[in-house]
Amino acid sequence: MLHQWGNAMTENKPGRAHLKIVISTAAVIAAMVLTMQLISHARQLQILKTELAEVNHIRYGLLNTDEWAYQLATILSMKIVEFKLTPENREKVIQNLEGILNLMIDEVEVMLKQEAAATLSGAKKFFSGFVINLDQLRDNVPSYANTLLMELSNPDNKEFMQQFLLDKLSEITVSTYNLDQMDPLQAVMEKYSSSSKEESKELISEQIEMKEEVINNRVLLILLLVCAVYLLNLITRHKINRTQTTLLILAAFTLLLGGITTPMIDLEAKIDLLSLKLMGEDVIFQNNILFFQSKSITDVVRILVQEGSLQMIFVGVLVFTFSIIFPAAKLISSLLYVYSVKNLRENRLIRFFVIQSGKWSMADVLVVALFMAYIGFNGIIGNQLNVLSESAKPVEIFTTNGTRLLGGFYLFLFFCISSLVLSVIITRKT
Repeated sequence: MLHQWGNAMTENKPGRAHLKIVISTAAVIAAMVLTMQLISHARQLQILKTELAEVNHIRYGLLNTDEWAYQLATILSMKIVEFKLTPENREKVIQNLEGILNLMIDEVEVMLKQEAAATLSGAKKFFSGFVINLDQLRDNVPSYANTLLMELSNPDNKEFMQQFLLDKLSEITVSTYNLDQMDPLQAVMEKYSSSSKEESKELISEQIEMKEEVINNRVLLILLLVCAVYLLNLITRHKINRTQTTLLILAAFTLLLGGITTPMIDLEAKIDLLSLKLMGEDVIFQNNILFFQSKSITDVVRILVQEGSLQMIFVGVLVFTFSIIFPAAKLISSLLYVYSVKNLRENRLIRFFVIQSGKWSMADVLVVALFMAYIGFNGIIGNQLNVLSESAKPVEIFTTNGTRLLGGFYLFLFFCISSLVLSVIITRKT
């Protein structure tokens, strides 16, 4: 009976292996399709985030004269409209007006004496002082002050004063301008057919939110599918065939492709809120980006090479070699080793990549370096923003550190793990 059960199990092994291959093939194909979609969505999200950072950049907000002029104009208009005479402030306003009028009369008196000294002589100087009775003007100052106060309370005059102050503010603004070009902001606004920065922010933020949800779901599905392929083929005490090994290699390649082409880290520092008091009113600036970068490994390599200096090109070549060429060569060598193409299994280079490259591979070192860079940038940005907040009293500043790891990092991390597991599988289970 036991012998028959054993024979049945032995006969059933090929069927189980075939089922594993079918399921693994479907999972790998699904992971590849999701990876291609992920790359496309990640690029779109990268562009959206860069555009949002451009719209929110500090040079268009806190450092922009137009923004200050707008807020100042709003406060001045509000103060003029709100101006009302009350028993509490009437006496003070009267005193101020009287002081201004007396000062003007004193200046007129000095000016007349200077002109008289320069043009008149003798008796003419004596009689010139009686042409304008300045003492009478001084006696009538309280009456003039009350008349002016009545005129200031007139709605028509309020509107005239309001427009006059706004025109003067516009004249000052025209002569005070930023050296920064506004063309990048205008290009973004034209792209989204928006009439203001706020409208552009709203449109871009909505698209970013949708893209992030799509990307996060795809990253999670890819990791689950690849993990399922590995677990499904590893849960056996028997050796696995070439087809199963090929599927494991393709699954690892899917992780590598997604890891090097999608952004790994966002570096962002911004002044979330800056608030100060001006004439009793709040002057507020929100979401002013100080720094933003979102790059993948391929982006980093391209930027380093385009920089042009010998040192940067050398670093770019190193990153390209150990994060792209070396892992890809390992996967290709694993495939050649499994199928023993032209007896390449005994080739030293092939054996090095398949069996011995684990301890020499820099891919895992790159993951650690990225993680440490994340911690370092996170700490530096956070520390500097705290210093800015503490040193800006009595101005109220709230800063935000938006540095975070992205899906590309986790895909590359899982590739490094799967690459090590793959070496063990090929040497022990094939």
